Amino acid sequence: MLADLGLLYCAFFWGISFVTMKILVGVYPASWLLFLRFSAGSVMLYACFFRRIHKSFRHELKGGVIIGFLLFLAIASQTVGLNYIGGGRSAFISATYVLMVPLMLWAMNKKFPGRVKLFAAVLCVGGMYLLTGEDISEASLIGDSLTVICALTFAVQVIAISRLTQNSDPIALSFVEFVSFAAFALISSLLFENRPVLLDMGSIWELAFTIIFATFGCYVMQICAQKYAEPSHATIIMSLESVFGLAGGIIFLGESLSFRAGIGCALIFVSVLFSELEPYLHARS
Repeated sequence: MLADLGLLYCAFFWGISFVTMKILVGVYPASWLLFLRFSAGSVMLYACFFRRIHKSFRHELKGGVIIGFLLFLAIASQTVGLNYIGGGRSAFISATYVLMVPLMLWAMNKKFPGRVKLFAAVLCVGGMYLLTGEDISEASLIGDSLTVICALTFAVQVIAISRLTQNSDPIALSFVEFVSFAAFALISSLLFENRPVLLDMGSIWELAFTIIFATFGCYVMQICAQKYAEPSHATIIMSLESVFGLAGGIIFLGESLSFRAGIGCALIFVSVLFSELEPYLHARS
Protein backbone atom coordinates (compact mmCIF):
# COMPACT_ATOMS: atom_id res chain seq x y z
CA MET A 1 0.00 0.00 0.00
CA LEU A 2 2.83 2.42 0.83
CA ALA A 3 4.50 1.60 -2.49
CA ASP A 4 1.25 2.31 -4.34
CA LEU A 5 0.89 5.64 -2.51
CA GLY A 6 4.47 6.45 -3.50
CA LEU A 7 3.71 5.75 -7.16
CA LEU A 8 0.55 7.85 -6.87
CA TYR A 9 2.73 10.67 -5.52
CA CYS A 10 4.91 10.33 -8.64
CA ALA A 11 1.91 10.39 -10.97
CA PHE A 12 0.47 13.47 -9.24
CA PHE A 13 3.60 15.62 -9.34
CA TRP A 14 4.69 14.46 -12.81
CA GLY A 15 1.22 15.40 -14.01
CA ILE A 16 1.12 18.79 -12.29
CA SER A 17 4.65 19.54 -13.56
CA PHE A 18 3.28 19.66 -17.12
CA VAL A 19 2.13 23.17 -16.19
CA THR A 20 5.59 24.31 -15.07
CA MET A 21 7.31 22.49 -17.95
CA LYS A 22 5.18 24.37 -20.49
CA ILE A 23 6.65 27.56 -19.04
CA LEU A 24 10.21 26.28 -18.76
CA VAL A 25 10.49 24.87 -22.30
CA GLY A 26 9.84 28.40 -23.55
CA VAL A 27 12.90 29.60 -21.61
CA TYR A 28 15.47 26.78 -21.82
CA PRO A 29 16.54 24.35 -24.55
CA ALA A 30 15.34 20.81 -23.76
CA SER A 31 18.67 19.14 -22.91
CA TRP A 32 19.88 22.08 -20.83
CA LEU A 33 16.63 22.07 -18.88
CA LEU A 34 17.04 18.35 -18.19
CA PHE A 35 20.63 18.96 -17.08
CA LEU A 36 19.47 21.66 -14.63
CA ARG A 37 16.76 19.36 -13.25
CA PHE A 38 18.92 16.29 -12.67
CA SER A 39 22.15 18.01 -11.66
CA ALA A 40 20.27 20.00 -9.00
CA GLY A 41 18.45 16.81 -8.00
CA SER A 42 21.82 15.08 -7.60
CA VAL A 43 23.06 17.82 -5.25
CA MET A 44 19.88 17.61 -3.15
CA LEU A 45 20.07 13.82 -2.97
CA TYR A 46 23.73 13.89 -1.94
CA ALA A 47 23.07 16.56 0.70
CA CYS A 48 20.31 14.48 2.27
CA PHE A 49 21.84 11.00 2.06
CA PHE A 50 25.62 11.39 1.59
CA ARG A 51 26.48 8.66 4.13
CA ARG A 52 24.27 6.05 2.42
CA ILE A 53 25.56 7.12 -0.99
CA HIS A 54 29.22 6.79 0.05
CA LYS A 55 28.52 3.37 1.51
CA SER A 56 26.83 1.87 -1.58
CA PHE A 57 27.98 4.06 -4.49
CA ARG A 58 30.35 1.55 -6.09
CA HIS A 59 27.88 -1.31 -5.77
CA GLU A 60 25.14 0.69 -7.53
CA LEU A 61 27.36 2.28 -10.19
CA LYS A 62 26.62 -0.09 -13.07
CA GLY A 63 22.89 -0.36 -12.43
CA GLY A 64 22.46 3.38 -11.89
CA VAL A 65 24.23 4.26 -15.15
CA ILE A 66 22.03 1.76 -17.02
CA ILE A 67 18.71 3.15 -15.75
CA GLY A 68 19.99 6.73 -16.10
CA PHE A 69 20.87 6.10 -19.74
CA LEU A 70 17.54 4.38 -20.41
CA LEU A 71 15.62 7.28 -18.89
CA PHE A 72 17.60 9.83 -20.90
CA LEU A 73 17.14 7.84 -24.13
CA ALA A 74 13.38 7.64 -23.52
CA ILE A 75 12.97 11.35 -22.84
CA ALA A 76 15.33 12.39 -25.64
CA SER A 77 13.62 10.22 -28.28
CA GLN A 78 10.21 11.49 -27.17
CA THR A 79 11.40 15.11 -27.31
CA VAL A 80 12.91 14.78 -30.79
CA GLY A 81 9.86 12.86 -31.97
CA LEU A 82 7.65 15.81 -30.99
CA ASN A 83 9.24 17.74 -33.86
CA TYR A 84 7.46 15.40 -36.30
CA ILE A 85 4.14 14.46 -34.64
CA GLY A 86 1.54 16.17 -32.47
CA GLY A 87 1.60 16.11 -28.69
CA GLY A 88 -1.50 13.94 -28.46
CA ARG A 89 -0.11 11.25 -30.74
CA SER A 90 3.22 11.35 -28.87
CA ALA A 91 1.49 10.97 -25.50
CA PHE A 92 -0.58 8.04 -26.74
CA ILE A 93 2.32 6.13 -28.30
CA SER A 94 4.48 6.77 -25.21
CA ALA A 95 1.68 5.43 -23.01
CA THR A 96 1.77 2.04 -24.75
CA TYR A 97 4.66 1.16 -22.42
CA VAL A 98 1.89 0.28 -19.96
CA LEU A 99 0.97 -2.64 -22.22
CA MET A 100 4.55 -3.42 -23.26
CA VAL A 101 5.69 -4.12 -19.68
CA PRO A 102 3.44 -7.17 -18.99
CA LEU A 103 4.09 -8.50 -22.51
CA MET A 104 7.85 -8.16 -22.04
CA LEU A 105 7.68 -9.87 -18.65
CA TRP A 106 5.61 -12.65 -20.22
CA ALA A 107 8.28 -13.15 -22.90
CA MET A 108 11.14 -13.00 -20.38
CA ASN A 109 9.64 -15.16 -17.63
CA LYS A 110 7.53 -17.49 -19.80
CA LYS A 111 4.69 -16.83 -17.38
CA PHE A 112 1.25 -15.51 -18.37
CA PRO A 113 0.68 -12.23 -16.47
CA GLY A 114 -3.00 -12.96 -15.91
CA ARG A 115 -6.19 -11.82 -17.59
CA VAL A 116 -6.85 -9.03 -15.10
CA LYS A 117 -3.41 -7.42 -15.62
CA LEU A 118 -3.70 -7.58 -19.40
CA PHE A 119 -7.25 -6.25 -19.35
CA ALA A 120 -6.23 -3.36 -17.07
CA ALA A 121 -3.27 -2.53 -19.35
CA VAL A 122 -5.42 -2.59 -22.52
CA LEU A 123 -8.09 -0.48 -20.79
CA CYS A 124 -5.44 2.02 -19.71
CA VAL A 125 -4.04 2.36 -23.24
CA GLY A 126 -7.59 2.79 -24.55
CA GLY A 127 -8.15 5.57 -22.02
CA MET A 128 -4.93 7.26 -23.15
CA TYR A 129 -6.14 7.09 -26.76
CA LEU A 130 -9.25 9.07 -25.82
CA LEU A 131 -7.42 11.40 -23.45
CA THR A 132 -4.66 12.54 -25.79
CA GLY A 133 -6.88 14.56 -28.11
CA GLU A 134 -7.80 14.69 -31.74
CA ASP A 135 -4.34 14.81 -33.35
CA ILE A 136 -3.79 11.04 -33.11
CA SER A 137 -4.06 10.82 -36.90
CA GLU A 138 -1.08 13.12 -37.54
CA ALA A 139 1.30 10.33 -38.49
CA SER A 140 4.98 10.53 -39.39
CA LEU A 141 7.31 7.57 -39.84
CA ILE A 142 10.23 9.34 -38.14
CA GLY A 143 8.16 10.76 -35.28
CA ASP A 144 6.27 7.51 -34.70
CA SER A 145 9.48 5.45 -34.77
CA LEU A 146 11.23 7.71 -32.27
CA THR A 147 8.23 7.67 -29.94
CA VAL A 148 7.98 3.87 -30.15
CA ILE A 149 11.64 3.80 -29.08
CA CYS A 150 10.62 6.05 -26.17
CA ALA A 151 7.85 3.65 -25.12
CA LEU A 152 10.09 0.58 -25.44
CA THR A 153 12.84 2.28 -23.44
CA PHE A 154 10.44 3.34 -20.68
CA ALA A 155 9.19 -0.24 -20.48
CA VAL A 156 12.72 -1.65 -20.25
CA GLN A 157 13.63 0.96 -17.62
CA VAL A 158 10.65 0.08 -15.42
CA ILE A 159 11.57 -3.61 -15.59
CA ALA A 160 15.25 -2.84 -14.97
CA ILE A 161 14.42 -0.76 -11.88
CA SER A 162 12.30 -3.58 -10.45
CA ARG A 163 15.12 -6.07 -10.98
CA LEU A 164 17.93 -3.83 -9.72
CA THR A 165 16.19 -2.62 -6.56
CA GLN A 166 15.77 -6.14 -5.19
CA ASN A 167 19.40 -6.24 -4.03
CA SER A 168 20.28 -2.55 -4.02
CA ASP A 169 20.07 0.57 -1.93
CA PRO A 170 17.42 2.61 -3.81
CA ILE A 171 18.87 5.92 -2.58
CA ALA A 172 22.37 5.23 -3.88
CA LEU A 173 20.88 3.80 -7.09
CA SER A 174 18.85 7.00 -7.55
CA PHE A 175 21.95 9.14 -7.04
CA VAL A 176 23.90 7.32 -9.75
CA GLU A 177 20.84 7.53 -12.03
CA PHE A 178 20.63 11.30 -11.49
CA VAL A 179 24.33 11.94 -12.05
CA SER A 180 24.51 9.80 -15.18
CA PHE A 181 21.33 11.37 -16.59
CA ALA A 182 22.71 14.87 -15.95
CA ALA A 183 25.96 13.91 -17.71
CA PHE A 184 24.12 12.60 -20.79
CA ALA A 185 21.92 15.72 -20.88
CA LEU A 186 24.95 18.03 -20.62
CA ILE A 187 26.73 16.23 -23.47
CA SER A 188 23.57 16.46 -25.60
CA SER A 189 23.21 20.18 -24.84
CA LEU A 190 26.84 20.93 -25.74
CA LEU A 191 26.60 18.96 -29.00
CA PHE A 192 23.19 19.94 -30.32
CA GLU A 193 22.00 23.16 -28.69
CA ASN A 194 23.01 26.80 -28.90
CA ARG A 195 24.50 28.42 -25.84
CA PRO A 196 21.60 28.50 -23.37
CA VAL A 197 20.60 30.93 -20.65
CA LEU A 198 22.42 29.57 -17.61
CA LEU A 199 19.61 30.42 -15.20
CA ASP A 200 16.52 32.55 -15.84
CA MET A 201 15.38 34.28 -12.65
CA GLY A 202 11.96 35.02 -14.14
CA SER A 203 11.06 31.33 -14.05
CA ILE A 204 12.98 30.37 -10.89
CA TRP A 205 9.87 29.27 -8.97
CA GLU A 206 8.69 26.99 -11.77
CA LEU A 207 12.20 25.52 -12.02
CA ALA A 208 12.40 25.04 -8.24
CA PHE A 209 9.03 23.24 -8.16
CA THR A 210 10.06 20.97 -11.04
CA ILE A 211 13.40 20.11 -9.43
CA ILE A 212 12.15 19.54 -5.87
CA PHE A 213 8.89 17.70 -6.51
CA ALA A 214 8.90 16.34 -10.08
CA THR A 215 12.59 15.37 -10.21
CA PHE A 216 14.13 14.85 -6.76
CA GLY A 217 10.91 13.68 -5.10
CA CYS A 218 9.38 11.65 -7.91
CA TYR A 219 12.34 9.75 -9.35
CA VAL A 220 13.65 8.78 -5.92
CA MET A 221 10.14 7.76 -4.89
CA GLN A 222 9.72 5.69 -8.06
CA ILE A 223 12.84 3.64 -7.38
CA CYS A 224 11.96 3.17 -3.70
CA ALA A 225 8.36 2.19 -4.52
CA GLN A 226 9.29 -0.21 -7.30
CA LYS A 227 11.31 -2.21 -4.82
CA TYR A 228 7.93 -3.42 -3.53
CA ALA A 229 5.55 -2.96 -6.51
CA GLU A 230 5.26 -5.31 -9.49
CA PRO A 231 6.28 -3.59 -12.77
CA SER A 232 2.94 -4.13 -14.56
CA HIS A 233 1.06 -2.78 -11.55
CA ALA A 234 3.43 0.18 -11.16
CA THR A 235 3.02 1.33 -14.78
CA ILE A 236 -0.76 1.48 -14.51
CA ILE A 237 -0.65 3.63 -11.38
CA MET A 238 1.97 5.91 -12.95
CA SER A 239 -0.28 6.33 -16.01
CA LEU A 240 -2.46 8.58 -13.81
CA GLU A 241 0.20 11.21 -14.60
CA SER A 242 -1.78 12.05 -17.74
CA VAL A 243 -5.02 12.51 -15.77
CA PHE A 244 -3.34 14.80 -13.22
CA GLY A 245 -1.64 16.65 -16.10
CA LEU A 246 -5.03 17.31 -17.69
CA ALA A 247 -6.43 18.47 -14.33
CA GLY A 248 -3.47 20.82 -13.85
CA GLY A 249 -4.03 22.31 -17.30
CA ILE A 250 -7.69 22.92 -16.51
CA ILE A 251 -7.04 24.47 -13.08
CA PHE A 252 -3.91 26.54 -13.79
CA LEU A 253 -3.95 27.17 -17.56
CA GLY A 254 -7.68 27.46 -18.19
CA GLU A 255 -7.79 24.50 -20.57
CA SER A 256 -11.12 22.80 -21.25
CA LEU A 257 -12.18 19.18 -20.70
CA SER A 258 -13.86 17.52 -23.67
CA PHE A 259 -16.33 14.67 -23.35
CA ARG A 260 -13.82 12.39 -25.13
CA ALA A 261 -11.08 13.26 -22.61
CA GLY A 262 -13.47 12.71 -19.71
CA ILE A 263 -14.23 9.19 -20.94
CA GLY A 264 -10.48 8.59 -21.31
CA CYS A 265 -9.88 9.66 -17.71
CA ALA A 266 -12.66 7.36 -16.53
CA LEU A 267 -11.14 4.37 -18.37
CA ILE A 268 -7.72 5.03 -16.83
CA PHE A 269 -9.25 5.25 -13.36
CA VAL A 270 -11.07 1.95 -13.96
CA SER A 271 -7.83 0.32 -15.13
CA VAL A 272 -6.11 1.46 -11.91
CA LEU A 273 -9.03 0.06 -9.92
CA PHE A 274 -8.73 -3.31 -11.67
CA SER A 275 -4.99 -3.32 -11.04
CA GLU A 276 -5.49 -2.57 -7.33
CA LEU A 277 -8.18 -5.26 -6.98
CA GLU A 278 -6.29 -7.84 -9.08
CA PRO A 279 -5.08 -9.97 -6.10
CA TYR A 280 -8.63 -10.20 -4.74
CA LEU A 281 -10.18 -10.95 -8.14
CA HIS A 282 -7.54 -13.60 -8.77
CA ALA A 283 -8.16 -15.20 -5.37
CA ARG A 284 -11.92 -15.37 -5.96
CA SER A 285 -11.47 -16.96 -9.38
